Amino acid sequence: MARGSCLCGGVTFEAGGDLTPMQFCHAARCRKASGAAAAPEMLAPVAELRWLTGEDLVQVYEAPLLEEPPAYRRAFCRTCGSPLPCQITGTPFVMLNPGILDDDPGTRPFRHAFVGQKAVWNEVADDLPQFEHRPPSPTAGLPGVDG
Repeated sequence: MARGSCLCGGVTFEAGGDLTPMQFCHAARCRKASGAAAAPEMLAPVAELRWLTGEDLVQVYEAPLLEEPPAYRRAFCRTCGSPLPCQITGTPFVMLNPGILDDDPGTRPFRHAFVGQKAVWNEVADDLPQFEHRPPSPTAGLPGVDG
C-alpha cells in the first residue's frame, strides 16, 4: 500500500495491490503534462485505488487524439495542479506519477519510453533500457490485459 497526496494536501489517496516498476516517458505530450524532461509513470490496479480525501477536487483532462491512439487522459488537483492517479481507458489500471507518493512504492525505474521524442537538450545518462517508441506494456501477460 502506497499513500499519496497533492501539493496543497486537499487530495489524498492509497494505491494498493502490485505497483508496476516505473518508466520515464519522453513523449512530447508527457513532457508537456509534467513540465519535466521525462514523466515518471507507474501503474496500479484501479480496484485498489482509494480516495481518502478530496475526490471532488480531482479534475480530468482528455486531450484530443493527435497523431496516434490511445487517447491521452491526465487527472490533476483542481486547486494546486498536482498530477493525480488517472484510470487508463479500457484497462484495469490507473497511471500515477510516483513523485506524488508519500511512501516508498517498493519499486524502482526500469526503462525509458519514447526516447525518439525526447527533448534535444535531454541526455539519458543511465543504463536503463531505452525504447524509441511505445515499449511493451509492463503488464503484458497478465490475465485480461492487452500488452
